[in-house]
Amino acid sequence: MFYYFHAQKGEMKHQEGTGAASERLTTGDFWDSCYEGRAWAPFDDRNWRNLVSIQLVRLLKTLEIDGLKVCEVGGGDGEVLAYLAKWYPSTDFSVIDFSPVGCDLAQRRARNEGVQLNVYQADIFTPPSELIEKFDLVLSLGVVEHFTDLASVLAAKTRLLKSGGKVFSLIPNFSSPIYAYLCKRWSKTVYEDHVPHDMQSFLAGHNRAGLTPLRHGYLGAIEFGMLSMAMAAPEPKSWVDRQTYLFLTRLSKAIHFFEYNTIDFPPTKLLSPFMYVISSSRHEPALRPGRTPHTSE
Repeated sequence: MFYYFHAQKGEMKHQEGTGAASERLTTGDFWDSCYEGRAWAPFDDRNWRNLVSIQLVRLLKTLEIDGLKVCEVGGGDGEVLAYLAKWYPSTDFSVIDFSPVGCDLAQRRARNEGVQLNVYQADIFTPPSELIEKFDLVLSLGVVEHFTDLASVLAAKTRLLKSGGKVFSLIPNFSSPIYAYLCKRWSKTVYEDHVPHDMQSFLAGHNRAGLTPLRHGYLGAIEFGMLSMAMAAPEPKSWVDRQTYLFLTRLSKAIHFFEYNTIDFPPTKLLSPFMYVISSSRHEPALRPGRTPHTSE
């Protein structure tokens, strides 16, 4: 459900009001090529192989989005929102992506799955004026870590929020020395196309963007499949590297099967594949207490 691609270094983007220029570490042409090779299929929340994605949508459902206006930045093929649209038919869902191929895929997915998605081909730094201060929730899954200035891209997301709206940002957990080491070993290019935030720098970026963090944590207990693009990258891999990747991904799936059918394993900084922050555009009370499935503070 979430993807992490590598590309050549991109252009500099200046976000008005932040005083910072943010280098985009991925390019539109590369994202187009990635979307072109993606097969369409509806998300199956009853398949244990999709456990980490299931954990993600469970977390998003805790944000009480029924009847709200929700936008995904970098939504690509619209898989997450198309799934949520079936659960929340009264919610207004929009996708913004600067890839025309990704936007076309999102539109086709919406038609195929019989849901309504508003799809905008636009750059988050220069969105259509009608989208400014429109949404109650703006989310991104594996987007903000592809910019050198985190506060700049978060501030761009914030421009889309109504007063008191919330931002949800999820990124790969390269603060884990295991994931970071393996990604750099298998593809330095893929690793360098991400800014490897830890939770402290991730939260600091939200504060610099004028956001108030409400909840943060790690998502998933383990998932070495997140390194698939590093393994598929053109850098040479030894037999040991390939066998290591095969073993680790099979280990991940075995643990997912066990979790799905028994109990949750706690997320950790060392092994969780992703980290997230939920924040508000102004100070609000903390989110209502309750169990957040498969996540950890």
